[in-house]
Amino acid sequence: MRLGWLCIVAGAFLFGYTLVHAETRALVVGVSGYPNLPEAIHLVGPKNDAREVANTLVRLGVPPANVTILADGVSGLQDRVLAVGPGTRQAVLSSLDDLAETARSGDLVIFYFSGHGSQQPDQNGDEEGGFDQIFLPYDTGRWNGETVDLAIVDDELGERVQRILDKGADFFGIIDACHSASGFRDIASDDARSRGIDPAVLGVPQAAGSVGRSIALGRKPLPKGRGRAAFFYAAQTTEVALEKTPKGAADGESYGVFTYTMLSRLNQTPDLTYRTLHQAVVADIKRNTLMATQTPDLEGDLLDEPVLRLSNASPIRQWPIYAGDLEAGELDGLDNGAILALYADPTAAETVAYGVIENAAATKSTVTQIAWPCASATVKSDACPTEPDAAAFKKARFARVLERGIDLSVTLSQPVRINPADGKDYAPVIAALRSAIGSDALSKRVSMRSSGYDIAVALVDGKLAFSATGGQIDQNGPGSSPRLTLPDNPAAAASTVAAAINRIARALALQRLAGSGAGQAIGLESQVLIARAKPQAIAGKVCSDDRTNYEPAVEAGAAPRVGVCDIISVKMRNAGSKPADVTVLLIGQDFSITTLWPAEATINRIASGDEKSADIAQIDPASPTASDERLVFIAVPGLGKAHTTFDNLEQEGLRDASPSDATTPAMAELRDLVSTSLNDMTQSSASKPPRIEEEMSIDIRPFTTVTGK
Repeated sequence: MRLGWLCIVAGAFLFGYTLVHAETRALVVGVSGYPNLPEAIHLVGPKNDAREVANTLVRLGVPPANVTILADGVSGLQDRVLAVGPGTRQAVLSSLDDLAETARSGDLVIFYFSGHGSQQPDQNGDEEGGFDQIFLPYDTGRWNGETVDLAIVDDELGERVQRILDKGADFFGIIDACHSASGFRDIASDDARSRGIDPAVLGVPQAAGSVGRSIALGRKPLPKGRGRAAFFYAAQTTEVALEKTPKGAADGESYGVFTYTMLSRLNQTPDLTYRTLHQAVVADIKRNTLMATQTPDLEGDLLDEPVLRLSNASPIRQWPIYAGDLEAGELDGLDNGAILALYADPTAAETVAYGVIENAAATKSTVTQIAWPCASATVKSDACPTEPDAAAFKKARFARVLERGIDLSVTLSQPVRINPADGKDYAPVIAALRSAIGSDALSKRVSMRSSGYDIAVALVDGKLAFSATGGQIDQNGPGSSPRLTLPDNPAAAASTVAAAINRIARALALQRLAGSGAGQAIGLESQVLIARAKPQAIAGKVCSDDRTNYEPAVEAGAAPRVGVCDIISVKMRNAGSKPADVTVLLIGQDFSITTLWPAEATINRIASGDEKSADIAQIDPASPTASDERLVFIAVPGLGKAHTTFDNLEQEGLRDASPSDATTPAMAELRDLVSTSLNDMTQSSASKPPRIEEEMSIDIRPFTTVTGK
């Protein structure tokens, strides 16, 4: 595992009221003084941060013997909580080794580092930007010709974290440090200090690569039974992580801005998930005068679980809103007409107002106030005797969905029977289809036409089949168009069809956004590459792991055909002026949507001028049929907000029958089925370009998988 830690502060250690996991173990490191570095860059806050972290853990029930504290100048620790010495390189790494050695499945391991970070030239070629991220322990020095003397490299931390995860223990990374070389300078009359040192101050020579923050938890999705990780990031690419003396504190009592804000928030509302906690901290930093230049980020696979498992907090799906401008849109699952409950705080339970989405674009929406549950703000009834409160609407800062909106863009063909002599009774299937389309949930969203439709519907093998490939059923061979097997119960059958249509509509809407012309100015340049499998790469139904068994990767070209065991990779370069958050999705022929990149727990932000490459898929030799697939590249600005990943769009495909049950369709009987493909925006059902000005890009790359070489 490669762990590129930088401006990371994970607040998972903080307040709660119940006993934490019996085998929670923690290493708390705070480095304030650096005896081998100039006094001007020494810090004040880390010893205070370390004290509060350690004391809080013990108050939560962690035995003092399970908390190791490495901090210089620390005082005010609770009884039986001892600092064993300063956070030297040897002490930090050996203590992490001990945690990896003693960790067991189900344990909770916490690592906290507060101090300086920086950068140095990459030592082993594993960093795309050309720099290793380093953390400066107590005894660190200057550049010695090969490395910053006694610095801790991100790879060294990453290897130890991986060993902990391999044991099945959960890991909370808590690092309040930054390598930033942004030009921040301490002001003589101000107590704010940056927790990052310009590499030049350490004598580090210049190296090719980006000087922007490059955080990456570069590990693959974890196998079942292994641990999970959660991290909070203190600042964005162009920002610095600061320490400052809060209002009312004694002179010299500095804290990390992010750490202090999180401690304060969790004192008020400890029953939070990581995601909600992050939203609350962002809101607090932005609205307080403490320091409004940081925008925390978060990453990991524990985001919708309670912090430290201290409560039964459930996930809250919500988005920022200000004066009717909502920071979410169709890519977040929102449609025109959706009813929203509005809140003044991300952790609040009481609404301040209600609104309706009037115009949903891809990543932004406009919201108008309503007097819910009235149909509109002008309607008067017993349920709505008064007009909505405009002042309360202006106070709203977060929005949650009460009712989904209406999307009128999905049109199906009339069902066509492929083989009139197949001996199947399609009456129950047709009844289920018409019942689903006529239901309250779909009647305003879905229609049927004999021409100008989006999806062709066929009756084949006693089942419903769907196709968006020019209206042709089983174009890639018998069984290649997804079938829907229906239960015998009529109500259950209608419900199954309705669920399938919803999945189809979602995949269709996503691809239409690519043709909406919505702000295609992000500057993302993407290439799809294919490494063809040599004959020796295919052994039965298993693909070789030996890369020498594959041809060198070459550009795929337009609509390529990809064979068994071929490897699909992507190369993405941000040619724009802002950081970009990129998600790569796969839309399958069965209308499934799968996230291919970023890998789980991997940062997807690409700094301006930077490039990222990754293998994203390999064609399974066990696939029984060929299929038409589509890669979807979504890019949005990654500036001044948490990184955005559109993995919320994932969905399963339609439940398909076994291809062996399928019969070859009579294609001549489909001559009247002329459908728009998912990329064809020329039909009347295509969505209109968003009126909201937004920056984003969506690019579609179709390809076909084949069963032979």
